Amino acid sequence: MTDYFKPDARRILWIRQGRDRLIANRHPWIFTGAIEREDGPPDAAIGDLVDARGMRLASGFYSTHSQIRLRALTFAEEELTPEVIQGRIRAAVARRSSLGSAGTNAMRLVHSEGDELSGVVADRYDDMVVLEITSAGAERIAELIIETLRREIHPRVILRSNDLPSRKHEKLPLESEILGSPPARAMIVENGLRFAVDAAEGQKTGFFLDQRDNRALVRTVAAGRRVLNLFSYSGAFGVYAAAGGARAVTNVDISASAVDKARQNHDLNGSTDIATFEVADAFSYLRGAGRQEWDLVVCDPPAFAKSRHEVERAARGYKDVNLHALRQLGPGGLLMTFSCSGHISLDLFQKIVFGAAIDAGRRVSILRRLTAGEDHPTSLFCPEGEYLKGLLLEVH
Repeated sequence: MTDYFKPDARRILWIRQGRDRLIANRHPWIFTGAIEREDGPPDAAIGDLVDARGMRLASGFYSTHSQIRLRALTFAEEELTPEVIQGRIRAAVARRSSLGSAGTNAMRLVHSEGDELSGVVADRYDDMVVLEITSAGAERIAELIIETLRREIHPRVILRSNDLPSRKHEKLPLESEILGSPPARAMIVENGLRFAVDAAEGQKTGFFLDQRDNRALVRTVAAGRRVLNLFSYSGAFGVYAAAGGARAVTNVDISASAVDKARQNHDLNGSTDIATFEVADAFSYLRGAGRQEWDLVVCDPPAFAKSRHEVERAARGYKDVNLHALRQLGPGGLLMTFSCSGHISLDLFQKIVFGAAIDAGRRVSILRRLTAGEDHPTSLFCPEGEYLKGLLLEVH
């Protein structure tokens, strides 16, 4: 494993003339178009980017198949060693230590570029860790990553969640793997509320940890309101709304199994009596529901744009769902709406919602702009990592 870090085991990537500015900006993604030629073993885990004189500019996880040929972790003369990888994992875990003291035992431990470990994501659910590795180079030193997480967290089980499109592009195995004592399920606590997580069956790594702070915000504004939770998945926004004193909560999701999860989580928190559950497409539900005059609508859809080519279609989808949601709100109603599409910027998303408000004929104010929690940091040098954006709106 550590042999991959030796000089003769590294891939040497020679940068094209005129592309040096990429390194000056310290962006971690080095694409194939920036590479003049490559030397060394093609199955290397680590690559060194060098200039025409052979001077090292950056080092990181190497991939033979990805358009991102190098995920830079260190720059200039800083040596990339096993100790650097271990130290960054330890530092990432330590940064989250305060989250575990506030009635919460689930959080993101490692957030890829945000923790200077591009291609590595690790989530903690009580005594379970879910690990996603999306870089071929990082995959080759997975044992080092896993052993470091074990020393820091001492989990009962680690689920290697491998069924990911990016791993397919990297030609990596897609079968998930359970390390430790199964099953890959946990009962988590978030801000004092309880949720059942089945990481092997759920979306993402089992639960949308990035929305923790936004769920807490819903709890503070839900009192006395009729709440519609669209794309409800685990029902977590609905559970928080009920805990905040909502008068009624309706959870809508196209997946029957997701609606079952939502019902289970409401039951765990004693709020089934005020909650209803609908297996339905959110778009069709809004169009066919008639004038409901909800007091609070939460709209947290899956990513509509997974590539740049899908942005225009995604924009139409975001406009449509927000248009109908705005029409359903009564005076003084709130809309909490999100996009988790990395290819949709906050500026574009706000313009889309603006267009929806115009077409809906509603007067709308932005109360707050929203993003992911502090355990999902964004590298200043890689702003693409800020994928989640949202708006809390008031309708007049």
